[in-house]
Amino acid sequence: MSIRHIGVVGAGVMGSEIAFAAAAAGIEVVLRDLEPALVERGLAHARSIAERRVARGAMSQEEADALLGRITPAVDDGALAGCELAIEAVTELMDVKRDVFRRLDAALGPDALLASNTSGLSITELGRATRRPERVLGLHFFNPASTMRLVEVIRGADTSAATVAAGRELVERLGKTPVEVAECPGFLVNRVLVRALCEAYRRAAETGAAPAVADAAVVAAGPAPMGPFALADLIGIDTLAHVRRELAAAYGERFDDGGQLDRLVAAGRLGRKSGAGFYESPVEGVEPDAIGADVAERYYLGALDEARRCLEERVAAPEDLDLALRLGAGWSEGPLAWFRAQGDAARERMARLARDAGARFGRLAAEDA
Repeated sequence: MSIRHIGVVGAGVMGSEIAFAAAAAGIEVVLRDLEPALVERGLAHARSIAERRVARGAMSQEEADALLGRITPAVDDGALAGCELAIEAVTELMDVKRDVFRRLDAALGPDALLASNTSGLSITELGRATRRPERVLGLHFFNPASTMRLVEVIRGADTSAATVAAGRELVERLGKTPVEVAECPGFLVNRVLVRALCEAYRRAAETGAAPAVADAAVVAAGPAPMGPFALADLIGIDTLAHVRRELAAAYGERFDDGGQLDRLVAAGRLGRKSGAGFYESPVEGVEPDAIGADVAERYYLGALDEARRCLEERVAAPEDLDLALRLGAGWSEGPLAWFRAQGDAARERMARLARDAGARFGRLAAEDA
């Protein structure tokens, strides 16, 4: 289907970033929120992106003005009536999103598609709140959506092949890379990455590894550009703790971090945004040691084990799995490619870990025993 007009519901940072990306691709966008002040804040964010691009010569002022002119502010659902697609980008609560989808179902034409930018909530459940579940999909953009290339295209139980194809086509029009993902808690990138983080936090607590040493070892040992402790401080400890709890509820012990994140949240240490998290201040020049290397091994093998589970469950194709981790998490290669490059030594480490750590590493044991 031809998508010429898009509605973005929720003018926060993510919504305004998505609106900018669509307008940059020449698509007319209606940016809708509950109050004029909220919409204006979203427009201001879009303007700030354009201003930075003009300042560095990536865009002319005329191009910036034309782009911003394609974003129309709105505070009522009626403004969305002519859109062929609406993307919901509101708070990550099912009750709130379900209500938005009911309203969108009533406001948009019967052939329009409805998409959610959720990072892990059920697309099937959102679709069944409407009269068009086959036309509902997930379009999970990564932050900042104006620059990040990956978009997970999520198919729910009722999502039609035509809807998935239209989602992929739109993502490509935005100059981004679609990766098709079957619905599951956490989808693909967050599921694999948070599993790796949990394994690292548990192992560091067991061995007494200092965060800076473990982070240095992770960067030295594999494709991740940042260690698990520095990454948590960047994401926000409270945000990561919320995601971890949801994944633990879905998958059990594999997503148990030994209580590390919740303890920091209780102490008010939320990462960079609060001034302290795992770190009080930046640490530079730290060299990895044997204890840090042990944490790094657990981190990468945790990612590999979860990646294999995703393949077994047909969450994504093998080539898409590695691509998603490269584009969504910034890894220089995905966990499957990393494992292939390790050779027999990695197989021996995995067999030992499967024996020592038990059921959490069942996929490693099953494939490499």
